[in-house]
Amino acid sequence: MAEITSSAYQAIRDYIQQNWKYIELRDDANNPILRLSPADSRVSWIHNAGDQVLKLQIVVKGSDADITKPQTFASSAIYDVATGGNAYSVESFTPFTIESDMDELTVIHEIQVPKV
Repeated sequence: MAEITSSAYQAIRDYIQQNWKYIELRDDANNPILRLSPADSRVSWIHNAGDQVLKLQIVVKGSDADITKPQTFASSAIYDVATGGNAYSVESFTPFTIESDMDELTVIHEIQVPKV
């Protein structure tokens, strides 16, 4: 069995960044709260070109119109579709509750494609 090349791993990372671009935030019961893509100013890829670990960041605030307070966030999931579909990656974090307009949550979802 042959190993794929470093450029093949980079092609996989490029594909993920171009297609797995929807990040969903979920509550502590695993219910979806919202799903956004980098087309929304609150979402962005923050890793450097060529990094093994892809990092998709989302920042939400209590003052955001689509956040109902109080709201507890406990995990993020990555999708290739805006609605429905199956999560390709799920990452839990310490639950955080937005209670006021001043509260802000930053989540960095990491996807590792191991070989460089």
